[in-house]
This record gives sequence, structure tokens and C-alpha cells, in this order.
Amino acid sequence: MLIKSNMRTLQRGSSVIELPVITFFMVILVLFIVRINQGISQKNQLDNLAYSLTSIVACERCDNTMLVSGSGSSTPTVKIISTELADYLLLVAQRHFNTLIEDSSAEIGLHVEQVVFDSSTQKSRLYDINAGAECLSRQRLLSLTDLSPIGTTPGLNAGQHAELFQVTLCIKGMSSIAEDFTPLFLLRFSDSFYQSSALLIGRAL
Repeated sequence: MLIKSNMRTLQRGSSVIELPVITFFMVILVLFIVRINQGISQKNQLDNLAYSLTSIVACERCDNTMLVSGSGSSTPTVKIISTELADYLLLVAQRHFNTLIEDSSAEIGLHVEQVVFDSSTQKSRLYDINAGAECLSRQRLLSLTDLSPIGTTPGLNAGQHAELFQVTLCIKGMSSIAEDFTPLFLLRFSDSFYQSSALLIGRAL
């Protein structure tokens, strides 16, 4: 009887120890799943916003503060991205992720690129501007000039390459569940994960 009593006591003690441990790991698992869902949602928002901002840059009829190049000369005028435009796009992105920025130490950065083609030689030229936190596109727009179609409308754009536009958005400094104790490799993964680029073909189609 004494042996059975001791065994029951040991079993109860084991259960008392196991329950908090199991509860702890369950809480960690739930928090991990919640954070993953948040990350996926934020990534989708980043993708959609990058496309929307690129649409603003590529909009020919929009008042998007682009500079005019070639005016007053024999060469056709070309609208070029400006610092003012990049700052405006950054402000839009910051307002979109305002809650995220306020609740963490995250920073928003963007990289705006434009490739134009000389009307006579069809040589490509890259214009790019950065705003906010450090952010660079993974694949530079100048390496994607093969995506630019050649116009076919006589007297308008026949034989002319279309411009290319790309906006890259980055969220830097996103913390994990561990907050200030986030390992360096997780921070690097986070910076890579929270980056999105959108490319659009420009005006002269």
C-alpha cells in the first residue's frame, strides 16, 4: 500500500510539472501562428501597395510631380521621376503602414526606378531615386530592358521602346516574437521578406 501511495504521489507531482510546460509551449505556438498570419497579411499589403505606387509613377495623365526632360529642344519631351515624387510616394507608404510604424521600430523605404530610351539610338538610360530607409531592388530595372515592347503605330511610336518603371518597397527593422532579443539572422530574413517590387511598362506603347 505504501508503494502504491508513493507512486500516486510521484504521478501527481509529474502532472503538476508537465502542465505548466505544456501550457507554455502551447502559448508560444499560438503566438507564433498569429505572428505568421500577421506577416503574410503585411506582405500582401506591401505587394499591393508597391503595385499601386508604380501605377502612380507610370500614369501619364496624372499630376505626379515628374520632371520634364528635353523641353525647348528638338528632342521629344520625356517625364523623369523626381525627388518630390519619391518623397510623396514614401509619405503614402508611411500613412498606409502608420499603425505598424507606431507600434514598432520599423522604418519604410522605397526605391523608384525608370528606364527611358533615346528616340534616335534606342539606348537605355536609368534614373533612380531612394527615399526613407535603405532600400534597393533585388533586380535592377536596367537589366530588364528586354521587357520593353517596341511601338508599332506609324508617326507616333513605331520602332520606339516603351519606358519601364519599377517601385520597390521595404519595411526595415521588423521585430519577431522575441522583440529586442531577435537574432541577427531573423532580422536579415525579415528585411528580405518585407520587400516587394512592382514593374510596369510605360507610356509609349
